[in-house]
Amino acid sequence: MPTCVLLESGPDVYSSRLGRSSADMLTATILDHLEEQTVITLDSLVCLMPEYSWNQIFHRVDALARCKKVVLRRHRFEYTLFSTTFVA
Repeated sequence: MPTCVLLESGPDVYSSRLGRSSADMLTATILDHLEEQTVITLDSLVCLMPEYSWNQIFHRVDALARCKKVVLRRHRFEYTLFSTTFVA
């Protein structure tokens, strides 16, 4: 099953998180942080979520970017996430 299908949860992403897998929890947490800040660096996101490793967060962010749920940009050695509603 493609990752995009798993991420296509629409409005229920922010509903009760009980009974969800850890991937769903991670996805919802990333989207929550991005909704609050609109633009955030990957390093800042990692600091905000110490219960997850850098690799877990990057893997989920990569999947979200491939499904066009977030915009991921790299400038030299720094990755930055943008909300899809962010106007540059």
